[in-house]
Amino acid sequence: MNPWLARLFTSLPLVTVLSGCAMSQPHVAEGPRAEVPAAPRPLARSFYAKDASGALTENDLQHVLESPIDLQFPARVGVVPLAQAFDANGKPSLTTRGVASRELAFALAQSPNFSHVSDVSTELPNSGGIEGLRVIAARYRLRYLILYTERFEDDTHLNGLAWLYPTILGMFVSPGVTVESRGLAQADLLDVRTGTVLFSVVEPLHVTSKEMMIGAARAHRELQVRAASEGAKRLAKSVAVQTRQMLAYADAMATPEGKARRALRLLPAPVAAQRPGEPSQQVARP
Repeated sequence: MNPWLARLFTSLPLVTVLSGCAMSQPHVAEGPRAEVPAAPRPLARSFYAKDASGALTENDLQHVLESPIDLQFPARVGVVPLAQAFDANGKPSLTTRGVASRELAFALAQSPNFSHVSDVSTELPNSGGIEGLRVIAARYRLRYLILYTERFEDDTHLNGLAWLYPTILGMFVSPGVTVESRGLAQADLLDVRTGTVLFSVVEPLHVTSKEMMIGAARAHRELQVRAASEGAKRLAKSVAVQTRQMLAYADAMATPEGKARRALRLLPAPVAAQRPGEPSQQVARP
């Protein structure tokens, strides 16, 4: 017999067995593939009422809480001294404005997360509240605002040396007045695009000194200015730390798609906008 034919007949039983095994395998129907839920879109605008109340409907409140925030750093930031927290209508004192611009803004300019730090005046027309601050920021072309406020509670009182005051001469030579205040310096980082307060940091302030009755008020004000000035420097460090921690958390929670997406670098425009039909334009990182 031909050797080739002999090998063919020898392999036929094996082919039959394999075919039977293949036919005996049950057919598993492929079910519908589970769809991966799309990632929620970042919050792109403010849903708060365009007045000083900043009210939210229930649906808008839920939407805001369910939407991520697109952090764009480094960014232009403005330092706003306020007479009252989150209110752009009141006029801050010249001393508060000086501390905010000289100490806080100067210290923040050293942070790599802030490409430019600008002093901001609340004297521009605005409706007050956070929405008024957003309008001011838009005029300055700023992506973020740092709202600075400071307040003191006075606890000035007479001390044991005040018993010399009835002598009249003691009023001029005895430091019978203890000038003391406790206060807070506060900084709030506001996302101008969405009206979201990203974080708040506070720095405790304390002044105390024994002064003579004549000139005690002036000495008290000078001590408060000095304490606020030093507190603003510490506050700037806290803002820088909080910003780094916030960005680190965002990076740790980012999806692979988010990590692959380049950060938008579209200055001077503080918000990147894309018109329908136009290709996305991004500036490459240096």
